[in-house]
Amino acid sequence: MLGGSWVERLAATVGGRGERWVVLGHGFGTDQRSWSHQAEALERSGLRVLRFDMAGATAHTQAVFHPDRHRSLFGFAEDLAMLLQELGVGGACYVGHSLGAMVGLLAANGLPGVFERVVCIGASARYVDEPSTGYVGGLSDPQARELLASMGSNYIAWANGFAASMVGSGGPHLDASQFTRSLLRMRPDIALVILRAALLGDHRADVDALRTPLYVINASDDPAVPAPAANWLAEHGRARRVKVVCARGHLPHIANPQPVTEALLECLDVAS
Repeated sequence: MLGGSWVERLAATVGGRGERWVVLGHGFGTDQRSWSHQAEALERSGLRVLRFDMAGATAHTQAVFHPDRHRSLFGFAEDLAMLLQELGVGGACYVGHSLGAMVGLLAANGLPGVFERVVCIGASARYVDEPSTGYVGGLSDPQARELLASMGSNYIAWANGFAASMVGSGGPHLDASQFTRSLLRMRPDIALVILRAALLGDHRADVDALRTPLYVINASDDPAVPAPAANWLAEHGRARRVKVVCARGHLPHIANPQPVTEALLECLDVAS
């Protein structure tokens, strides 16, 4: 049985002294450090910022990870809910990248009122195409399963290829080799379970059920989230605002953070 508080388990940190809370949830292959630029800007704007590491994302949070609990994103959403309840956080703004965005959306559905808005960056309700309905996620089912099989057979080679495809030409603050190193800090068996949960999960019904105000930020050229998937999320989540940032790659908040931060501040109705 796990000991310690949820703050300790998820290595949660709080910065800033404002009354309004912002919770930052990172995506696959990164940790809370990925939000450094945004956290600094939010704290400077008078907001209190909560960051944490998802189960299995770091050596510290490996102890929290359980292959049954975390074989779907609902397990991560439950972790987040426990952390927020422990801290007494309610009515906060949630900002999530990729996998972390959907984790926050699930937590918002499970705990009505915990968030006053959800901001999704580079997020998708489903990464796999569904030809029968015309839904475009960006990957066919065989492509998704082949990617996972490649990951399971040679993690180091897979990490190098995956990083190159996700980062693309990168930006002043991130290149493919840096993201590769971040991926290699994860335990391969844990990484496989987490990516399988993200890639093969279907959260379209959860997006349709969302009643918390949604804001969407997308890179103009995201290899993981094609425009049809991003548009589906915005339309079915009844997004209050959609911002398309001129950027390439799936991690624009790290690679070229300034335009993403500006779009985020706008979605949070905060002056830069």
